[in-house]
Amino acid sequence: MDLRRLRLFLAVVDEGSFTAAADAVAVAQPAVSLAVRELETELGAPVLVRSRHGTRLTPAGEALVGPARQALRNIDNAAAAVAAVTGLVAGRLDLASLPTLAADPMAAMVGRFRRAHPGVTVRLGAPLNLADLADDVRSGAAELGITEAGPANRLLEEIPLHHQELVAVSPPGGSTRALRLDRLAGVPLVLTPTGTSLRDTVETALDTAGVTAEVAVETAQRDALIPLVLAGAGTTFLPTTLARAARQLGATVQPTVPRLRRSLVVVHRTGPLGPAAERFLPLALPAG
Repeated sequence: MDLRRLRLFLAVVDEGSFTAAADAVAVAQPAVSLAVRELETELGAPVLVRSRHGTRLTPAGEALVGPARQALRNIDNAAAAVAAVTGLVAGRLDLASLPTLAADPMAAMVGRFRRAHPGVTVRLGAPLNLADLADDVRSGAAELGITEAGPANRLLEEIPLHHQELVAVSPPGGSTRALRLDRLAGVPLVLTPTGTSLRDTVETALDTAGVTAEVAVETAQRDALIPLVLAGAGTTFLPTTLARAARQLGATVQPTVPRLRRSLVVVHRTGPLGPAAERFLPLALPAG
């Protein structure tokens, strides 16, 4: 199967249209259309359908996406393996991270990796929830994912990282004493949407404490959580690193009783990793 056709097919899938794909890969639009038609002839089935609302995958196209990504990744890994053997460490590493893990711990991991391997380009995706992240890794869109342990990661290998503590972040002027979760009834909360790791962690802990979460503001924009709290919209929960930044801006930060923790893991598909991913793992895992 022609690898160029597969690359152009995936470009259309990722960009949403033939025109956008042509712009993204700097190829004339007719050449992209021709490559997809040739691929369909080779496969004996249509893979993409154009409509007024954009381009959508056929069932055959949906079946092709995962194997196509893996085939291209295998080619990239083969080239990177040769480069590593000859001392020319290069290539690309595709990572995925939950948005609330991008600053901590992902940023430090990527920094360590880039210092050790400056010839490798890192592409970091930020799927919105656990299921989307796991899908990205299963499909090959990302080779490694930094996420929360749990059933969303079925069919993937989980490598434990550490437990991350979440603390309460409230509007300025509040008490800094430990916040008991069973006393949060009626307290307005600022949380991410249902299905996100942060929301699930908080609601599960409150349910265990016998409290129903009162969500005053729901936002998918993680960058808005701290400004909303500072403006008096309610209380949220953040990893300690982000909470320290919020405290410097004037927010009230409190540990919780019981503590809010989530178990972080690195996930990847079963099978050998590419050279860049193999070098990333030791830099991501806790010492010892």
